[in-house]
Amino acid sequence: MKTKKQSKIKPRLNSSKKFNGARTSAIVGAITLLMAAGGLTGYKLVKTGNYGGVEDNLHEVLRVVDGDTFEVEGESGKAITVRVLNMTTSERGECFYQESKKALENLLKDKKVKLEKDVSGEDSFGRLLRHVFVSSGTEDEDNIIVAKYMIEKGFAKAQPVLPDVRFKTYLARFGTEAEEEKLGAWKECAGKLPKGFAKTTNADPTDENCVIKGNVSQNTSEKIYFLPECPSYSQTRIDPSKGERYFCTETEAKSAGFKISGGCATIFKKK
Repeated sequence: MKTKKQSKIKPRLNSSKKFNGARTSAIVGAITLLMAAGGLTGYKLVKTGNYGGVEDNLHEVLRVVDGDTFEVEGESGKAITVRVLNMTTSERGECFYQESKKALENLLKDKKVKLEKDVSGEDSFGRLLRHVFVSSGTEDEDNIIVAKYMIEKGFAKAQPVLPDVRFKTYLARFGTEAEEEKLGAWKECAGKLPKGFAKTTNADPTDENCVIKGNVSQNTSEKIYFLPECPSYSQTRIDPSKGERYFCTETEAKSAGFKISGGCATIFKKK
C-alpha cells in the first residue's frame, strides 16, 4: 500500500541547531507551522521545536530490504521505506543480491542516517527517494555517502535518473573505477551481470585523431559532445545504433547538431 504523504518520518534524534532569541524562534516557528498546514513541507509537523524539518534529523534504520532500499521509523512506529538515489543493485534472484544486501546491512547497522531530498519526493511505489548519509558522529570526520560506498566497492552501479542527479558526475567516476578494477559484482558476476549492471554498446574510434564523443541523451534526445578532457568523457559510451558517433573536430560536431557538454564548459571557464 502506498505510504500517505502526511504520514512521514518521526525524528529519532533532534537537530542540534538552535535559534538565538525568542523573536527568531517565534517567526521561524510560525512560518514552519504555516508551511506544514498548507502541505508545502511534504511532512506532517511532529515536533514544533525542530524548525529545520525532518531533513535535519538523524534516523535509525529499522530494516534493510535489499542493496538499495531500507526502512526507518515513521509516526506511530510505522515503517517508512527509503530508496537510495543514484545507484542500483542486484534484484532478488540475480547474481550478487545477497552480497549487496549484506553490505548495506553492515554499513547501516547500529548507525543513524541523514536523508536529503533532491527533486523528487516519492517513486511510484511510495518509497521516499533520498540521498543517504551515515553520520561519522564527529565534526572532523567526513560523513559516508551511502551511494558512493556501495558503488566504489562494486556492490552497486551508478544510475542517475532525472531529475535527481545532484551527484551524477561525482559518483560516475567511482563506478568506472570499480568496473575497471573488477570489484564486487563486476568480478563475481562476469558473464551473468545483473540487469542493472549490463553494459551498453561502446564503439571504439576508427581514427586515433577523431576522439570527440557525440552522445545522445536517453532521456531528452539532446545531442551532446565530450572532449577527452571533459569530466564525464571516460563514462560516456558510444552506440552508433542510437545516432552516436565520434568526431574529429568541434566544428564537425556542431555542424551535426551536437553542443558541448555543460561540464566541459565549466572546466574551460575556470582556466
